[in-house]
Amino acid sequence: MIHFDTIIQRGGMLLCCVLLITTGCRKTTYNVIPEAAYLRVFNSLNYDVDVTTKDQPPPFLAMIIDPEYDASGLVTGGKIVGDHLDQRSAYAGPYPANAGNTSFRNTEYPGSKKVLVGPILNGFNLSSWAQIPSGRHRVLFYSRPISEAPFFSLPERDRKSLLVDSTIDFTPGEVYTMEVLQKTVATQYPLPITLYLRKEQFTRMPFSDTMLYANFYNLSAEGYAAANPGAHPSGLQGYVNANNKCRAFGDTMNIYYSLFTDDCPYPYVDGSPTGNTLIPGFNNLWLGTVVRSHVAGVAPYYSVPMFAAPDTTGGILSRQWELFILMRPGLFPLPGPVAVDGSNGMAQANAQFGAIGCSNGSNDGKGTTSALARRSVPRVDFTDLIASSWLPNLIRYTASGPYVQRSFSTISSIEIINNRVYMMSVQRSYPPPGNQ
Repeated sequence: MIHFDTIIQRGGMLLCCVLLITTGCRKTTYNVIPEAAYLRVFNSLNYDVDVTTKDQPPPFLAMIIDPEYDASGLVTGGKIVGDHLDQRSAYAGPYPANAGNTSFRNTEYPGSKKVLVGPILNGFNLSSWAQIPSGRHRVLFYSRPISEAPFFSLPERDRKSLLVDSTIDFTPGEVYTMEVLQKTVATQYPLPITLYLRKEQFTRMPFSDTMLYANFYNLSAEGYAAANPGAHPSGLQGYVNANNKCRAFGDTMNIYYSLFTDDCPYPYVDGSPTGNTLIPGFNNLWLGTVVRSHVAGVAPYYSVPMFAAPDTTGGILSRQWELFILMRPGLFPLPGPVAVDGSNGMAQANAQFGAIGCSNGSNDGKGTTSALARRSVPRVDFTDLIASSWLPNLIRYTASGPYVQRSFSTISSIEIINNRVYMMSVQRSYPPPGNQ
């Protein structure tokens, strides 16, 4: 005899099985844009708002693709809108750091905008690029007041400061980086502005997991280096705060690199020193040349070994950091950790020479503000500074597999724009944390 409660139990089990099978067979539909291209946008107008620029438009932008107008010609909407576009951060990492941003300010597009983003393409995570329809599009950028109000809620007078009006053809499947740049040095209102668009190639190039890759662009305004030969914008203190500010680099510079041991820990700990010991065989090695230009070709990628120092970790953790030395043609770096003689070493960088340090001491591009930061920036003989400005290490550190921290290589673009340097990095997907 089968009891009633047994029938109930068996019926419940059958129902659970049906639910599991139904759930397992459920079709999931993902939103996609057919024939999409992928777009990442930076506001690279990096002039400070002060008494000398008070008559210029605020470097705070709204991007409108395929605009719509009312009968009077006032813009009233667009197919794609990237609003509240603030000046870019020093570091744009491989993954969207702005995704949890609660501020109305966005340091890039898509940033924290809720839009469809790119997939993993040939092993590269494109979640920092927005999907957009391919084809021909009209692209506008307006300067707007710094406020939380959406662009189309602003008074009419605040929706008329048009900086850029361009028409662009986006090819399906291609990856684009777009930047708004100051075109030339000028005092008129408004400043001459240009739209720069680069069709990236990293998704279709072969890269080794044990090498670091970087290419270099000088996207400064025409005439900026000649017009700004003076002191460092924030004085010597700017150098010892490991930030991305410096004096203007020359329009044509040869690039060398050196590798050093003992980078400070990641994540950055306030006051942790960055080592100044050169790795033997990796001092002032020639890479190539960077020329100031707004022409949108892709610069060559240069490779640097990720484990240049003797490795005791079995290829798990590298603590080196990288220094890129830029010298005017005809000049050559001196042997040793400091490329030039003179007061404060590379702190006196100018259109003749300079050096970009890539270290955890940059605190992921945010720089440091504590007085303890003086200990982080490497010096020689307690006086000569090795670098002129700072960006994050080309090595990314994260938990992966059984390891609490593991080194991964990046493919990075280093951009010189007027008196600042910037880095944009991508990397392959890596195994997530897990148990041994």
